[in-house]
Amino acid sequence: MPLLDIVLGYDCNLGCTYCTITDEMRRRALPTDRVVAKIDEGARRGYRDIAFTGGEPTIFSDLPRLVKYARSRGFEHVKVASNGLRYAYEPYLDLLVKSGVDRFHVSVHARDDAAYERTVRREGTAELRRQGLANLVARGLDPVADLILKEDTYREVEGWIADLHGAGIRRFALWLMSLTDQAAGLTSELPKMTDLAPYLARVFDAARSGGYEVISLHVPRCLMQGYEDHVRHPGLEDVMVVTPDETFELKGSRLSGGHFPKPCETCRHRARCCGLRRDYAAVHGEAEVRPS
Repeated sequence: MPLLDIVLGYDCNLGCTYCTITDEMRRRALPTDRVVAKIDEGARRGYRDIAFTGGEPTIFSDLPRLVKYARSRGFEHVKVASNGLRYAYEPYLDLLVKSGVDRFHVSVHARDDAAYERTVRREGTAELRRQGLANLVARGLDPVADLILKEDTYREVEGWIADLHGAGIRRFALWLMSLTDQAAGLTSELPKMTDLAPYLARVFDAARSGGYEVISLHVPRCLMQGYEDHVRHPGLEDVMVVTPDETFELKGSRLSGGHFPKPCETCRHRARCCGLRRDYAAVHGEAEVRPS
C-alpha cells in the first residue's frame, strides 16, 4: 500500500548518542499549512496510508489535529513513529487514538534502564518508556517495537526481544544504525552484517516458535538464507517522504540502500533487494554479500 511519510520536524525531547540529526537540523520543521497541503496532495494521488515521524512527532502540538484531518481526507491507516514517552500520559494517548492513529511504532533504544538512559541522555525517561509501552499494550493497540542494532546492542537482541514480548509486545522491527549527518563519524558502532546474522537467526527462530513477528531491515536476503520471509526492504515499497527540506521517493534514496556489488547482478534475490547502504559499504566494504 503506498505510504505518505511526513517528517513534521527534526526536533526531539531526547538526545540519543547515535542520532543522525544535527543541532542545526533540529531547528527545522514543517509549517502546519504545508503539512495540510501535502496531506491533500497525497489524498489526490491515491495514498491511503500515512505516517507522522520526526524527530519526535508527539512534541508537535498540531499532531492530533493533523491526524484527524488525514482521516477526513480518506487515509485508512495513520502511523506515528515515536520514542513513546508521551504515551505514559494516558489522556494524550487516548487523544491520538480518538483522532485516528491506529499504528504505533516505538523506538526502544536499549534493553535495560541504565543503558537506555545513557543512550538517550535524559534521566528519568526509562520509567516513561516502560509506562508508555504498557499503556499501548493495555489498550490492545499492538505496537511495533523498533530496535536499533549497534555494536553495543546486537549481542543481546534475543533477550531484549524476550523481555519486551514478556511485557506484551508482539511485533518487532530491527534496524541497522545509520552513519549519516550527525552520526557520520560513529564508524566503530556499526556492526558487520555477518556478525549480526547468527543473532538474527536465533531471534527469527524464537519468533517462529513463539508465534510473534520479527522483521529485519537493511540486511540483505543473501545473508539470511532460510529466513528470507523475515527480511523487509522499505526502499522497494511506494513511499513518498516529506521533510522540512525536500520531498522525495524512498526508492533510490541514501536511506534505502542502492549499492550493488558486481556479483549481485545474477543473484536470485536481486529484484527484491535494496542492496547495501552506501554508508555501510564505505566502512565494511562489499565482501560480505553472498549472492545465490
